[in-house]
Amino acid sequence: MIHLLIDTSVIIKWFHSHGEAELAEARALRSAHINGDLEAHMLDLALYEVGNVLVRALRWQPSDVADQLDDLLTVLGPPLLMSSEWIQPAATLAHRHNLSFYDASWAAASHELKVPLVSADRALQRAGLAESPAETCARLLRV
Repeated sequence: MIHLLIDTSVIIKWFHSHGEAELAEARALRSAHINGDLEAHMLDLALYEVGNVLVRALRWQPSDVADQLDDLLTVLGPPLLMSSEWIQPAATLAHRHNLSFYDASWAAASHELKVPLVSADRALQRAGLAESPAETCARLLRV
């Protein structure tokens, strides 16, 4: 079974389309997960980041935010929790690549779990720490 770590920049594309690139690819990954063709995972950080985007940037109503986060948990299951073993690698990656600790945490988790990180974040991609949804789909799903 193929396992992937999907970050917030991809997850947000699953239910928001305005101004988003690589929608078809991000949604193909969601469909592949739902169909059992791959296993997608998220960090607990995704709940906070997605919730923040929905509340602050998209100005969703509280009940809609809560419903969407519940749906996300239904689709992906329980999030992975940041491990104490991932903290030092995350700090090192943040420093080395001039990333936020949040972004570096995704990269450190993916490295420690030995699974690809799928992200639309260009800084993570430039650092070689993540692949885009399009790259992942081309490699795994032939989309």
